[in-house]
Amino acid sequence: MSNSDSIEVTAPTVEQAISEALEKLGAAEDDVAIEILATPRAGVLGLGARDARVRVVRKAPSEARSGVAEPPPAPPMPPKPSRAADSEAQAAPPPTAPKPATSPEPVRPREAEPPRRAPQPRADETDEEEATEGARQVANVDEQVREAISILKRILELMGETAEVERVGSDPESIELEIKGDGSGILIGRHGQTLDALEYLVNRVASRRIKDGMPIVLDTESYRARRRQQLERMALSMGERAKREHQPVKLDPMPPRDRRIIHLALKDDPLVSTRSSGEGFLRSVEIVPTETRPRERSGRGRKQERERPGAIGEQGGFKHGQKKLL
Repeated sequence: MSNSDSIEVTAPTVEQAISEALEKLGAAEDDVAIEILATPRAGVLGLGARDARVRVVRKAPSEARSGVAEPPPAPPMPPKPSRAADSEAQAAPPPTAPKPATSPEPVRPREAEPPRRAPQPRADETDEEEATEGARQVANVDEQVREAISILKRILELMGETAEVERVGSDPESIELEIKGDGSGILIGRHGQTLDALEYLVNRVASRRIKDGMPIVLDTESYRARRRQQLERMALSMGERAKREHQPVKLDPMPPRDRRIIHLALKDDPLVSTRSSGEGFLRSVEIVPTETRPRERSGRGRKQERERPGAIGEQGGFKHGQKKLL
């Protein structure tokens, strides 16, 4: 089989790839065997994206349904000599009628190679999957750092940001990456929301490539350290307020990272305790004093308490100015 009878085409969708392949071969869909080598995949933010790839092979004349008349132009050309046309017309019925039912089975052993090749493309897919699975089993810290930096740089490029990324810190339980560039302020966002979202994306993509990898922590312009100090000061201040007023103090909703800082800042204070309440993005921290002061009674109530002994004296005691008889 010549190269002109087989072609591989890549396109965004399988249907588009098949259509382009048929157009390049100049054949109908019934005249070819189609093998899907790879299905399209969108990926995450362009990472891991893949187009569809198909292989289209022209069938042998005995296997093609419309190929007896269309692919080989010999039958239509010889109508000039009538005898040749008659002989071809007589020879045509035997191969066309019985062979579609009987010939495909004996010819299949010869054409068994294309079906055997079909697993090979599928093996390409499995090879890619095995490659990703192999990457997920990376245990070396340096390789995890390189993979995390590569993912982060790719996402920054898609965002239109140019920045340098390097590992900082020596935490054995996480990979801390520092982003250095002119657009660091944009990457932080309001209360670090943009930075948190970027960190979430990097961890999700990395988790598909690295099995049991360490969590990735992103920082820029030392924002994490400044934010931690700010939250710790606020936690101590609100803790003092709760102890002073003997009433719980509820903070504004905040992400899990910030709530954890509040909990850790007050965990050693025996006079207050912390608890989280709410759901989802509205989850917040409440600082509760261990001893709550009962509410004071109103001034009118205290006045009535002072006047109550006189009333009791009228019933069984003694009035003001009376002496008790001994």
